[in-house]
Amino acid sequence: MTDLNDLWRSILGELQVTLSKANFETWFKNTFIFDYKKGVFTIGVPTFFVEDWLKKKYLKEIQKALENQTGESALTVKFKIASPKADQVITFGKDKFIHKPVDKQEIGETVPSVQALPQNTTLNNNYIFENFIIGPSNQLAYAAAKAVVNNLGTQYNPLFIYGDSGLGKTHLMQAIGQELLQKYPDKKVLYVSTETFINDFIQAVGSGFGKAKDFKNRYRNVDLLLIDDIQFLSTKEQTQDEFFHTFNHLHQNKKQVVLTSDRTPKDIKGLEIRLKTRFEGGMVCDIGKPDLETREAILRQKAKNLKKEIDNEVISFIAANISSSVRELEGALNKVIAICELTNATPSKEKAAEVLSSIISEKQHALTPDLVIREVHKYYKMPIEDILGKKRTKELVMPRQIAMYLLRHECNLSYPEIGRKMGGKDHSTIMHGCEKIESNVSNDAQIKEDLTILKDRIHTPFN
Repeated sequence: MTDLNDLWRSILGELQVTLSKANFETWFKNTFIFDYKKGVFTIGVPTFFVEDWLKKKYLKEIQKALENQTGESALTVKFKIASPKADQVITFGKDKFIHKPVDKQEIGETVPSVQALPQNTTLNNNYIFENFIIGPSNQLAYAAAKAVVNNLGTQYNPLFIYGDSGLGKTHLMQAIGQELLQKYPDKKVLYVSTETFINDFIQAVGSGFGKAKDFKNRYRNVDLLLIDDIQFLSTKEQTQDEFFHTFNHLHQNKKQVVLTSDRTPKDIKGLEIRLKTRFEGGMVCDIGKPDLETREAILRQKAKNLKKEIDNEVISFIAANISSSVRELEGALNKVIAICELTNATPSKEKAAEVLSSIISEKQHALTPDLVIREVHKYYKMPIEDILGKKRTKELVMPRQIAMYLLRHECNLSYPEIGRKMGGKDHSTIMHGCEKIESNVSNDAQIKEDLTILKDRIHTPFN
């Protein structure tokens, strides 16, 4: 077995990845391997309190890390109150890591090609530009994606696409990879979710020193890196550090990075400033909910892909009644087609209304931005044009911010979408307005009462 001090350092390196910095430093400072005999590890801890906490909260994690590092199973972990000798102390320097980062390249080191991990196979062949329907809500993101293919690594690097779930972010980012490979078959493209990146990193660290090159090679030996749902990197401190160095390597070597998220870089809480500034240093664009014409076009494309003849009246009916996301829109069409096939019925407007009756009933009572703005206007007796306008009089500020808050929290609109609904206001203005109401709602009785009444009104059908 390896030296016990080196073994414990490796174990702490693995644990460090999965814990917050505060918890890690609080509970593992001045710990060490006191003894090892016949599959039993005795961990030295500074106090009874630390011993009790580690037993209750982290025993399984310690056992798993020991098994990963030693290659042995069914290990027993015990604890003993003891002080480490000078050579057993593992320091916790500021911004320093116990494990050797798997991503830092040594001087003169070259990154070999990785035949065992073919990147291009992670793409979905259905996600191509040809079947991505363009509309006002995604026009900018589409144009930026096309520009990336033609100017790989030099224009819009990184490309950061954000928007609510089910609006086509994954489709668009993978279309970049598909088109790049059509033009340049030898290029290496890797698409992964953020969850996969995190898991790969944890496994790389858990494999011990000298076994992390596969991770580095996989993520650095690419021409195009596509990572979905980057907001899940939030609060993962060690993984963020690893991604920071991976990103820097790719960017400095003019390799392209494309990221998606459900919010802007600024709005990802728990994301390091250095990552936010790098994400904002390229092109940040949003994908919003599709308008009626775009929804109809999406449904026609979907029917064409399924090789189904669907009457325009049916298409128009579904598009008019399902508007929250592309995913739900396509799901509604699939449901209509499936029920018609099972019952040997011809798809018609009447049949679609019957099949989707429960969904449409919910949608009829669902909130719309116009309903929210109208109720705010009626409640405060302020003209709608003033609420949406540029006047900044004292009596207008709070109703306007209340409207922003309700659009954000009751209609689940993104800040840019709220800005468009509120007369073309800037994203930062909307964010400030929402935050102002959020900070005051708990200690301002009037705002709390106003919100309660307004929520009751907008959630009451036919009020």
